[in-house]
Amino acid sequence: MLTKNCLADMQFQQDLQTLNFEVFCSCSVLELLNYKMDIKELVGFFKIVILSESLSEAEVAVIVPQLSTYDVAIVRKDHQAPDEEKLAKWEQLGIDEWLADSDSIADIREKLTTAQKRNNKNIIEFSSLSRNQKGMLNGVYHPAVSFETKLPPNFLEELKSEFSEQEQTLFNALLIRQNVPLTREEICDMLWPSADVDHKLAQISIIIRNMKKKIAGLGFGGESIRTRRGVGYVLCQGFYELLMEADAANYFQCKIHSR
Repeated sequence: MLTKNCLADMQFQQDLQTLNFEVFCSCSVLELLNYKMDIKELVGFFKIVILSESLSEAEVAVIVPQLSTYDVAIVRKDHQAPDEEKLAKWEQLGIDEWLADSDSIADIREKLTTAQKRNNKNIIEFSSLSRNQKGMLNGVYHPAVSFETKLPPNFLEELKSEFSEQEQTLFNALLIRQNVPLTREEICDMLWPSADVDHKLAQISIIIRNMKKKIAGLGFGGESIRTRRGVGYVLCQGFYELLMEADAANYFQCKIHSR
């Protein structure tokens, strides 16, 4: 956790430790980031970086792009939940999740778990095996196993019924684009042809967020839609491949051109 005052965050540290998180709270690491110092080796010991409410929005805007270059989930803590406009800015900046003072222990647990899943692409190593056995299953070497190897039963049918008209339109476009990000300008032009992008930025973020929740709610535990910072949105490669195996393009009546 990066903060300007470790003492002020003691209660929050205790809440995290109650959830069995190892917590390293630091003011000095924040200073290193402000001086553009490389902290990759230090950050490598952790899966989540939490930005305390003691940091201003301007400071967050400076250090998040640096943290985004590391393999770590970024969580913003603030006194109150962000409004739609602020949430859209945070997501565009690269913040994976947010916490508020009103969050219960259970809320904190679920939000941090979600942030961690988004970041680690749900790769599970068999740490329970001995060092000599690690990666060996039935005599075959498997260095890592994907958390999701197939879509849940009836996933496409249920997803289509869960999606609103706007969500389905956006999902179809993401399918067609494959691994090429769909820009916010393109989404705005698709959903609200006469609207200004800046006025719809928050709404786009909310639609994407709702789509992710619905996909996860139907039993898919992997990462589904990724935000390409400063670019737009794209289906995660693993999720896209599973959709193609399930013939999602025909199910959603999307014409995907082979490359």
